[in-house]
Amino acid sequence: MNMAIIVKKFGGTSVGSIELIRNIAHKLAGEYHAGDGLVLVVSAMAKTTDELFGLAYGISVHPSRRELDMLLTAGERISMSLLSLALMEEGIASISFTGSQSGIITDDKHGNARILKVNAYRIHEELAKGKVVIVAGFQGVSTAKEITTLGRGGSDTSAVALACYLNADKCEIYTDVDGVYTADPRIVASPKLLDEISSDVMLSLCYNGSKVLHPRAVEFACKYGVHVEVKSSYTFAPGTMMKTDKLPIDKEDKMEERAVTAIAHKDNLLRYSIPYTPEMQELLKGWYHEVFKYHLDAGVLELFIETKYEKEIDYVLEQGKIGGVKKDYHLCFVTLCGMGLGHDAAFLAECLEICTPFKVLRSTNTEKSVELLMPADWLKEAVFALHKAFIEDK
Repeated sequence: MNMAIIVKKFGGTSVGSIELIRNIAHKLAGEYHAGDGLVLVVSAMAKTTDELFGLAYGISVHPSRRELDMLLTAGERISMSLLSLALMEEGIASISFTGSQSGIITDDKHGNARILKVNAYRIHEELAKGKVVIVAGFQGVSTAKEITTLGRGGSDTSAVALACYLNADKCEIYTDVDGVYTADPRIVASPKLLDEISSDVMLSLCYNGSKVLHPRAVEFACKYGVHVEVKSSYTFAPGTMMKTDKLPIDKEDKMEERAVTAIAHKDNLLRYSIPYTPEMQELLKGWYHEVFKYHLDAGVLELFIETKYEKEIDYVLEQGKIGGVKKDYHLCFVTLCGMGLGHDAAFLAECLEICTPFKVLRSTNTEKSVELLMPADWLKEAVFALHKAFIEDK
């Protein structure tokens, strides 16, 4: 009988100290002896990637993206080696691999590479020897044999991709929360922990600020039918299962009622408003186009970013000699996610009525979400009020 293969990913806060790494190794010991083939994907220890970014930008205002990749991949290599050593201390044979050693092949776009395929033969060889295999997330090797990184949240993508190519029975994403909640526990005192969530609603949450999973990982899971569970790295208790097929119908549900599954948010954003001219088309090619994830509104390009990226965007605008730029600081998005929300006029009206005190600047709706732009000062009050109205009181 073939052994089950389980892919487990541990985020930066989960491997943020020697004590936490030892705790993970101790808990994994019980599962290893149960006979599963374990493949562990690790992020860099908490804050390590930001510290490495700081070092690079301390030397160069606009560092080479190739050299940034060489630098940033060091963080995951530290985590994978320490976890391997911790498992050995538990009496478990283990081996660690970089992304390239694991066979994660990407395109050549430094800083935001896309996975093309996974040649996982070395992983299979080591699993067959009874070893736990530890893989550095967030990284791979391009077809030109250059070290690449997958961008923010890339370790989630690494884990789901490996689960797909290894034909794993399950992919578990371990983090510092118990699973997917109906709202951020730092804002809402008693949010509900979801046992299950559909992949399309999870994707909407991710796009709109939820940091539990990265959108690219969810997209990968949807495309290849990988079932993903989000759970706590502290307790290993069952968490939230994201299923890529339709969830079973609960006969007690009000099937036509519009229901909010969860509320996501993006805080402390900076909006760039840039006058659009035809001459900008040429400037917005290549890497510029990757930066400007905009929508065109009345001849103005809008770009919302976290304030920590302001210097990078200013550099791009300066290099492109783009003038007439307006900046609006301290904005936020609050997004309600659930099937059919944006097509229900009564729901939209109720939502906007609740948000009257919060100075909503505009609302945008899709089939699965209602997005509200407002001053960041009102974020907590808005999330609290919407959660109470559409989740707690339902």
